[in-house]
Amino acid sequence: MSDDNNNARQQQWMLNALRLFGRLPLGFVTRFGAFGAWLISWLPLSMAGAYRVALVNILLCYPELSYRDAARRARRALTETGRTLAEFTHVWTRPPAETLRRVHAVKGMEALRDAYASDRPVLLLTLHQSSWEIPNLLLGPEGPMTVFYQTSASDAFNDVVTRAREGTGSTLVPADARGIKAAIAAMGRNEAVAILVDHTPHGSNNPWVPFFGHPVRTSNLPHKLISRYHPHVFYVGCHRRNGPNDIEVYIEPAPEAIHSADEHTCLAAMNDGLATLISRYPDQYHWVYKRLRHSHGRKRQFYRADVVPYLRDARRRNGTLKVDELP
Repeated sequence: MSDDNNNARQQQWMLNALRLFGRLPLGFVTRFGAFGAWLISWLPLSMAGAYRVALVNILLCYPELSYRDAARRARRALTETGRTLAEFTHVWTRPPAETLRRVHAVKGMEALRDAYASDRPVLLLTLHQSSWEIPNLLLGPEGPMTVFYQTSASDAFNDVVTRAREGTGSTLVPADARGIKAAIAAMGRNEAVAILVDHTPHGSNNPWVPFFGHPVRTSNLPHKLISRYHPHVFYVGCHRRNGPNDIEVYIEPAPEAIHSADEHTCLAAMNDGLATLISRYPDQYHWVYKRLRHSHGRKRQFYRADVVPYLRDARRRNGTLKVDELP
């Protein structure tokens, strides 16, 4: 009973904080989030876990960068992540129309509408970049769309976020067997399905596919949907041009190789496309996600504090990290 009470209090505290920040001016909230994240980036490497993860990711994904350049990029990326997470308090608690007024440019909408009007389904591949909640709200009114999402441990938080994400017409499904069944049904109806494809999937049946040159576990669901239903495939993302009130959404056709019948060819093309989009606006990517935790055929430990001596050595040399030397 005590644990249940503690969980209930924690959930209520989280919801109260979400609603409080949602009532404050967006400019203040995003500056607050950015400043807090920036402060974290100046903590010692042994303490600054989020900054350390971002730094390791950037050093491994951009080996051409010196340590100093990678450290500056990691600091900017963590600052932007703080800005993004603070911004979501408004996305999740304010009317969708208010959020969408901040979208000042959309590239590729006509091609997507043509695809919606065809007799084939549409597969939308999305990523954790900038204000990644916003494209879902923008595309909701365009047609039926099934969107995968990761559930939170808090039912109350799930309810708030789900209502917000479905606010313009999309349908959320959990990223599990039930969600896959719903996505297959949507494809069969020639509707749209949206998947965040830059996360690590569960299950050893998902293949190792290069991502920034590193073999990582990659979801094979996109290939299964593409090979079975032959949908139009687009990448969808966004970035902040001049702050949180100037969002540009982009919709781009995926490369032709993604339609390959060969699973590895399809998923390699998908990951290459993601890397291109990430590198276009690298400071606004969610580098604090431990995407390389399962890489090179095994579970890696280089996101833990054990990596600090390797980072200090790279800092001393102003060099980079070598993945085969890391734990």
